[in-house]
Amino acid sequence: MKQKGFYPTEIIFSATNACNLHCEHCFIERNPHKLSIDDAVAFLENCVASAGKTYLINQPDSPAKTNSKEGSLPVIEKIGFSGGEPFLFLDFLTALTKAAVSHDLLFDQIMTNGDWWHEEADLRQTLQILYDSGYDGKIGLSWDTYHGQSTERMKTFIRVVQEIFGADAVNIQAVDEESSRNEFRMTDTVGITETEGVTTYHLPRTYTSDDPRGWKAKHWFKEDYCQGPGNILYIHADGNIAPCCGFANENPSLFIGTIKDSLEQIMQNAASNKIVQLCFEKGLSHERRNIKKQLRSQHKKLPGKTADICTFCDYVCKLKQ
Repeated sequence: MKQKGFYPTEIIFSATNACNLHCEHCFIERNPHKLSIDDAVAFLENCVASAGKTYLINQPDSPAKTNSKEGSLPVIEKIGFSGGEPFLFLDFLTALTKAAVSHDLLFDQIMTNGDWWHEEADLRQTLQILYDSGYDGKIGLSWDTYHGQSTERMKTFIRVVQEIFGADAVNIQAVDEESSRNEFRMTDTVGITETEGVTTYHLPRTYTSDDPRGWKAKHWFKEDYCQGPGNILYIHADGNIAPCCGFANENPSLFIGTIKDSLEQIMQNAASNKIVQLCFEKGLSHERRNIKKQLRSQHKKLPGKTADICTFCDYVCKLKQ
C-alpha cells in the first residue's frame, strides 16, 4: 500500500511572483510579491531548531478523550526555489543559500526559464554570485514551446551554467500535451535540439479543474496519497504555505499557515485541515467516490475523468471552498 501521511522533508521557496515571460500554461498570478528575506531565514532557522521535537497533534474529529496525540516534528533536509522567476530576486537566493549552507542542508533545484538575463556577461556574473554563496544544487530549466525562448539563448544559458556549476548541474523540463513523465529525447517538435550532457524530462501539460481539457482522460489518476508532489512546505511569494508543489496549492483551502508561523503551528494546522487529511490520509480516490454519490443524488455527474491527481485536488478544493 502507498505510504500515507504528511511528513515534509523539503521547503520550496517561491521567492517572487514576478516573471519576465507570459506563458499560457502557467497558473501563477504574475504580481510584484516578494518573500521577506528576514522572514524566510527566520522560518528556516525555526525548522532546523524544531526538527524531531515532540509536539501535540490536535484531532478535532476524534472522541473527547482521544482528541490529541503526540508526534515528532519533521526534519527538513533540503530546500529549493521556484517562482515566478526566482533569478529576478537574486538577493533572496543568495541569502537563503547561505542560511541553508550554515545548517548543512541539501539543495534540490532552482526552477528558471533561463531567459531573464540581458548579455552573457550579466548571466555569468549572476550565476557566479550564486555559486560563490554556496549553492550546489541543480538548475532546472523550463524550456518548451510555451515559454518561447530563443534556442541560441538557451544554449548559452546551459553552457554558462555548466562552466560554473559543472556539466551535470542543469536539467531541462519541457511541457507537452501528449507526453509522459518519463525521461525523453528532445526533438524538433518542441523546437529544441538535444543538448549534450543534459538530462531532459518531458512533462504533460496540466489543467485546472474548470478547464474541460483536464477531464478527457481514459483512466482515472493513480492514488499515491500525494507522496509525489506532496510532503513539501511550499512557501508562496505572499508568505502563505501549502503542503505540496502541485498547482492546486494556489487554493486557500490548502494553506496551512504563513511564513511567520512556527513549524509546530504549521503541522498543527495541517493536522486539522480537512483537504490535507483527504489528500494525505484518506486519499483523493476515496473522496472521488463520495463526490460521485453526492452528485448522483442531485442528478449531476463529474465533468469527466482526469489522470492528473492535481486537477482533481483543484476540483475538490474549489468544491469545498
